[in-house]
Amino acid sequence: MIPVILLVGRLALAGPWDAPAPAPAPPPAPTSSSAPDPAPVWGAPASPVPPAPVQPDPAVWGASPAPLVVPAVAAAPVPVPINTRVTGGLVLRVDDQEASSQTAIAIAEQMGGWFSRYSGSGVTLRVPTASADAFLAAAQDLGDVEDRQYGREDLGPRIADVESRLKARREVLERYLAVLDEASPKAIVQVEREITRVVAEIEGLEGQLRVLADRVDHAEVTLSFRYRERRAPTRDGSSSFAWLNTMNVADLLDDLENGWRGSWSRSAAVAPAGFAPFLRAWRFQAVSPDDVSFRVRSARNRPAADLGFWQEALESRMVAAGYRVRESRTVTVASGETGALLELGAANGEKDQTYLVGLFVDGRHLVIVEATGEADRFRARRADIVTAIEALRL
Repeated sequence: MIPVILLVGRLALAGPWDAPAPAPAPPPAPTSSSAPDPAPVWGAPASPVPPAPVQPDPAVWGASPAPLVVPAVAAAPVPVPINTRVTGGLVLRVDDQEASSQTAIAIAEQMGGWFSRYSGSGVTLRVPTASADAFLAAAQDLGDVEDRQYGREDLGPRIADVESRLKARREVLERYLAVLDEASPKAIVQVEREITRVVAEIEGLEGQLRVLADRVDHAEVTLSFRYRERRAPTRDGSSSFAWLNTMNVADLLDDLENGWRGSWSRSAAVAPAGFAPFLRAWRFQAVSPDDVSFRVRSARNRPAADLGFWQEALESRMVAAGYRVRESRTVTVASGETGALLELGAANGEKDQTYLVGLFVDGRHLVIVEATGEADRFRARRADIVTAIEALRL
């Protein structure tokens, strides 16, 4: 009895760092009839991925299932202070909650994280703490951000407290084991009872340390999804400036379909890479094979105002018409002028439409650059479109 107790007690004294980790057993040699080896049991926990949406049968509908496209994440890890817990969350408006969940899980796994919890309206993921910022930045592209949360908590004091208590309980256990060697037969039962109690406390404290270490090593991020409103923006505006009322996706698409060109512009423009230009003096328009359009036109600067005035007026009018502002910033063109670049989103039937507007003041005229396309197609060509805007000469 006593040697067994001594062995249990001395094993309890040893922390997880006192003994070398057991080497994993080599996997059995594969045979022609055996299935592939499962993932190592000491890797990241397997992700219980929610069921994928049912795709139409190509034989019936003539459509092929769309593959899951996972954006590559190139952002470098961001150092986080030691013993810091990171939590974050996004509320996103999306068209397909299931597809967005699948993509978010794939991004997390790409970063070395895993799936944690799933509900009908969102998903909770664990990612390495240093990659939390990069994951949140990538997740923002899944939809329109309605709300975001981000927090850091210093777990250092809690970890230090648990470590201190653990050290104290181990010292108590050592004293009990020393007493056990010299205890009388009557005292042995009481000492063994105390040893059992202290061992249980030590195991509980070690468990707390493991939980705290996991919270420090892996951030918890929750994504909540809501369906987008499918109401299209109004076509006509109520602005007192006539040219602002012509700023809409519907007119731009109609002009392209009917072969109409935008109003004249003396600006020297180049077509984005992969676009075919329509050649006509003082009027520039180009289109890509996947129906993303680009044009440059002008309007009178009346009343004469600076860029700041027109940028604010343009943004206010577009929001009032039902467009969503995704980005608003300045841009400088090749001839040296600085203008405003406004990226907008809008519903167009079952698809989302992106509308990118560049606005420049050129003396008595305003130079307007417009580009639009179905959101996924536009995203793939956005960099080339911005490059073409930056190459503009007023």
